[in-house]
Order: sequence, then structure tokens, then C-alpha cells
Amino acid sequence: MPFDAPFKLGPFEVDAEGRLSPLVSASAIAPPSLLFRWRDRVVRAQLDQSADAAEGQLTLQTMLGRVPSTASVVEGALRPRSFALLHWMPRSVPQDWHLHLLADHRVRLHTETPVALPITAAGLLGEITLFLLALRPYLDLLDETGVTALVADDQRGNSSSATQVAPTPRAPAAI
Repeated sequence: MPFDAPFKLGPFEVDAEGRLSPLVSASAIAPPSLLFRWRDRVVRAQLDQSADAAEGQLTLQTMLGRVPSTASVVEGALRPRSFALLHWMPRSVPQDWHLHLLADHRVRLHTETPVALPITAAGLLGEITLFLLALRPYLDLLDETGVTALVADDQRGNSSSATQVAPTPRAPAAI
């Protein structure tokens, strides 16, 4: 079945070669985004278009975990190690990654990557996969020091309020 290009597919405009661009129109409420769970963490990927139609930006953000509480004797011993790791991490993660320690001791990671538009679905998933592969060793370290993922109560994969990755009303403190 032939398609007239470009055509609209959800929040995307698809060109004749099947490449995707965020749909830019007055009716578009928000740029296309994708929520998924990886290693028990909810990751949000959002594709924005710049003023130049050939340039875009892929924004990735996730809650890495929460610093353990002193309420538990076992986890209380991990707390100093967790803060020491969080103090060290900004010097070791990629330069465009931004770590924030929130007031409730959750740790948020935010990064933005430039992408050429239009982009293929494989190219978009490739960019997300590169981020996840780079993130893996840091998650291993965080898990070892007690900054573990916030596990949702809902077993269907929906995130609970503890795992939301939307910006919080409080201003985060940079680590």
C-alpha cells in the first residue's frame, strides 16, 4: 500500500525513506517521548526538534535510586559510602550528564544528546542503547553502595509515585 510522504504517525512525521521527525504543529501538546524500565529504573527519552529542522535533541532522564536511610541498621552503614560515591561520580560520568541529589535523597540523572533529524527508528533506539550501555557500570556501583532502584509497587510495569521521573517542584541541588 503506497503512502504519500510525509505522513503523520502518532507524534512523528515520517518522510519517504521512513525516517522520523517530531511532529511540529499547534495541535502537538508535547514532543514525542518514551518511558521504559531498565534495571528497575524508569527512563524517559524525549525527542525535540530545534529551530533548524535538521537538528534535534534527545533528552534522557532517570531516577538512579535513593540514598539509604539511617532508620535501618544494615542500610545505615551504607549511607556514608553512598554519599562518598555521589561526591565522586560527577567527576567520572560523561561531561554532558547532570546528576542531582533531590531533597528526599533521590538521585536524578539528566542528559541531552544532539541528533540529526530526520532519524530512523533504529538510529533513535541506537542512541538510547548507547546511553544505557554507558550508564551500566555506574548503576553497578550505585547498587553496591546502597543507592538502589526505587521498585514500584505495581507489578504491571506502571510506575508508582516513588519512581516518577517528572521534574519535582523543589529545585534540585547539583552534586
